[in-house]
Amino acid sequence: MLFNSIEFPIFFLVIFTIYSLLRRRFRAQNVLLLVGSYVFYGWWDVRFLFLIVLSTAIDYVAGLLIDRGTVAPRKRVAVSAFVLVSAALFLVPDWSAIDFRLTELPSLEDGSLPLASNGAWYFIGACLAVLMLNGLVSALQNANEGTRRRIGVFASVAVNLTILGFFKYYDFFADSFASAWGQLTGSQPSDFTLGFVLPVGISFYTFQTMSYTIDLYRNKTRATDRFIDFAAYVAFFPQLVAGPIERASKLLPQFGQVRPALTMAIVRSSLWLIVWGLFKKMFVADNMATVVNATFGPFDDPSGAFAVPQDGLTLLVGVYAFAFQIYGDFSGYTDIARGVARLLGFDLMLNFRLPYFATSPSDFWRRWHISLSTWLRDYLYIPLGGNRAGGLGTYRNLTIVMLLGGLWHGAGWNFVLWGAYHGLLLCAYRALGIRTEQKEISFPRQIFLGLVMFNLTCIGWMLFRAQNIQTIGVFFEGIFTSPVASMQTWFDLKHIFFFGWFLVLFQIGQGLTGELDLMRRLHWFVRLNIWIYIIMSIAVFADRSGKEFIYFAF
Repeated sequence: MLFNSIEFPIFFLVIFTIYSLLRRRFRAQNVLLLVGSYVFYGWWDVRFLFLIVLSTAIDYVAGLLIDRGTVAPRKRVAVSAFVLVSAALFLVPDWSAIDFRLTELPSLEDGSLPLASNGAWYFIGACLAVLMLNGLVSALQNANEGTRRRIGVFASVAVNLTILGFFKYYDFFADSFASAWGQLTGSQPSDFTLGFVLPVGISFYTFQTMSYTIDLYRNKTRATDRFIDFAAYVAFFPQLVAGPIERASKLLPQFGQVRPALTMAIVRSSLWLIVWGLFKKMFVADNMATVVNATFGPFDDPSGAFAVPQDGLTLLVGVYAFAFQIYGDFSGYTDIARGVARLLGFDLMLNFRLPYFATSPSDFWRRWHISLSTWLRDYLYIPLGGNRAGGLGTYRNLTIVMLLGGLWHGAGWNFVLWGAYHGLLLCAYRALGIRTEQKEISFPRQIFLGLVMFNLTCIGWMLFRAQNIQTIGVFFEGIFTSPVASMQTWFDLKHIFFFGWFLVLFQIGQGLTGELDLMRRLHWFVRLNIWIYIIMSIAVFADRSGKEFIYFAF
């Protein structure tokens, strides 16, 4: 289900109404949130809900083993039953035969749901997984503490990475291997890709659940006894499919307490976040997509032979348009998620802090996708040795982290190149001693360094958006060897200005005042006009087709 779809406001109104009637009964609210989150995610494909259930069950049990050393028999029975019932509900029926929007109902002659062709085998596999999980628990409960904790965290991380790697990266590496083998030997092997559909948001909730067991192993948080609370934390629908990636130490305790009372101040701030996020997505990002798709689209075919356009500046403008699109799209999702969660009494972390105002690569990653950059820092960069590994060791660690960060974004060589590029920027700035975040710099120098970093970031976005290596070559050649404008260039520039000027102006105001919540500092009449402009912009110019958020693919 999309935040910008007609179904979501109806869904949320129903959830919010029942949720409000259950005020102060937070355990019942957690059950409602879990059911609602599964409905929200299952709107795309019910079958992939089982992956969330499986990950939830394994990490819950692993967490108890790591922290408590034992799992009570009744909890093992409850978790096992939850997994098996979920398998019977999500894997056995053929949900693809049912149109939930009721536009085309299936023919059910026997009054039952149609069955999936491999549904019985999936259920048998789930039964075997439950038996293996219970067997492992029984064995580990008798092991010494060190062994139990190490195997518990290893099992959690291994299962999560295996699921993520299988669904997200198997086809990519299989296809890359086949291509490399064909070039080396001259004989193309038979196709052994599996053609899996990527589960929406799998990278986000996988990293979130892994951080729980890793933090338990590091004694940075405590395990929860309540399975429903943990399942609701994993599947919490506002941030389930595109973050922010929350740590259990911050978000999980919020499920174990009465939610704060809903005040007018909370309602106002929540509605502003939701509407502002919709503006960035539906008005800015979706309209920027018109320029981006027209610029990159002709080069998206990996088998095509591309001629370099004569108006290279049109390509450059398309890259700038994508910078607007991806920021408006991703930060817009986070704003909506934070606003919806706040209405439900939850506080989600800030994921963006004016990233295009960054003056260095390290400053950019403290502002862009903060939940991912801090995750990579805490669970990868620091364990590798961080900046304590010496000069060459630090450069190695930065490169590894950014390569894996690029691969996290998608199974494609363009994402690997994007990660390598940002790793190179981090190393280059460090080698040159440009550490702008650690010292005061003059305002003119800050503007100069900010413009340099913005353009370096846009080069990275060109690598990110390109669908193949040939596209990257065409864009570099066109921009640097044929920097000529055409009528299309000026048309695209006007398009960017029309749909981006207010976002730029508002964020300049945020940057100059140092106040991200700028609206509360403005005069009521100015706020009123901003609300009118934003609502009218969405009403008149928003794309009604309900375009998916870019980061759903990750």
